[in-house]
Amino acid sequence: MENYLRRWNLRLYGMTENKDQNVCQEVIRICQSILPEHKARLPDVIDSVHRLGQPKKDATKPRGIILQFGARIYRNAVWKAAKKSTFLQNNKLRFAEDLSPVVRERRMQLWPLVAKAREEGKAAYFVGGRAFANGAELFPAT
Repeated sequence: MENYLRRWNLRLYGMTENKDQNVCQEVIRICQSILPEHKARLPDVIDSVHRLGQPKKDATKPRGIILQFGARIYRNAVWKAAKKSTFLQNNKLRFAEDLSPVVRERRMQLWPLVAKAREEGKAAYFVGGRAFANGAELFPAT
């Protein structure tokens, strides 16, 4: 259930923190920059935006931001556009899926297998907490 609810979310990393900033407006502007064909619609479909965690006094990196979309079609469009966005690269920003702690841990276990498959020239990727190489599921050694 937790993973299902997270499918409406994305995380944004790298956006600087300022005391009086309107995080929601800035995130909408970033999304509009990478998905200009839906510029007018994005303010309506991005439901909530907020920083993750408590601010830390001596933090060197800005806290991440979580975005919740009201429509998955726009969430998926932003996610797809973000993968090839030069705007994000130039501004040192990146989007990530909002994965549960269980799925993140599972991916960490599978990462060596995915990395090895990629070194061998195979198409290796994750789907949720599962890993695949050339269409076959990868399993960690037990």
